[in-house]
Amino acid sequence: MPSVDKALRALLTLAGAGPAGMSLNELAAALEINKSSLHVTLSALRFRGFISQRSDTGFYGLGSSIHTLYQSYIDNLDIIGVLRPAVRQLSVALNEVCHVSILDDQEILYLERIESRKPIQAGTSVGMRIPATNTAMGRIMLAHRYGTFAEFEAKFREGYRQPCANAPASVEGVWERVFEARQAGYGLDMEENVPGVVAISIAVLDHSGPVAAVSVATLANEITREELLAYEPLLRETLASVVPSPYWLSQPELTVDT
Repeated sequence: MPSVDKALRALLTLAGAGPAGMSLNELAAALEINKSSLHVTLSALRFRGFISQRSDTGFYGLGSSIHTLYQSYIDNLDIIGVLRPAVRQLSVALNEVCHVSILDDQEILYLERIESRKPIQAGTSVGMRIPATNTAMGRIMLAHRYGTFAEFEAKFREGYRQPCANAPASVEGVWERVFEARQAGYGLDMEENVPGVVAISIAVLDHSGPVAAVSVATLANEITREELLAYEPLLRETLASVVPSPYWLSQPELTVDT
C-alpha cells in the first residue's frame, strides 16, 4: 500500500504542476519523500508511460498513458445506461413520464422513455425524432451547443417552422428560450412543442458540450408552472447521484454572450 500511495500522490502532484512539470528535488520536497525512494517510483511510472521526463530540463510530467487510460474509460462508459436506473427512480417518485434523449444535429432523439402510472400520458416513444428548438431537452442541449445567436441563427433560421401557436414564431424567439435555459440551468417547454404537454429538463455535459438530457414531462392541465419548476431540484439531485466524472450537469449561469 505505501508504494501504491506514493505513486498516486506523485501523479496527483505532477498533474497540479501542469505542462512545465517538476524536478526530482521539487517533487520530493512536495511529497516529503526521500529522493532515492521517489526515483524508484518515478522510474516504474515512466516505464509504463504514466509519467515522462523532459530531455532539456530533466523535469517530470504526466505521460501519454494518462490520456490513454482516460480515453479508454470514456469510450467504454455507457452514460445512458448509467442514467437509466436514476431516471426510473425519478419517474416512480414523481409518477410522471421521464425521458432521456441526445442532440442529433437539429433534432433530439429519444433513447429512453419511462412511463408513469397515469392513464393518459405524453405520446412519445423510443426512437422518435423531433425538432430540438421547442422542447425542454432540446433547448437545454442547444444552450450548451451554441454560444452566440449568430451561430444559432446560421444553423436554424432557414429550416425553422413554428410547430404550434404557443411556440416562438421566429428563430429570434427560439433563441430567447435557449438563452433563458442557459441562464436557468434547465430547459422548459410550456406547451410549445405539443399542445397540452409541458416538460422540464437538465442536460448532462462534458468538455465537448451536451451528451444527453433528461426530462420530466406531464399534461399541462394537471400541473401549474410553479409545480413543474418544483420538480427541478429532485431531477438535479437524482442525476447528480449517478453522473460520473468527467460529466457534469447543466448549472445556472449569470451571463451568456448573445
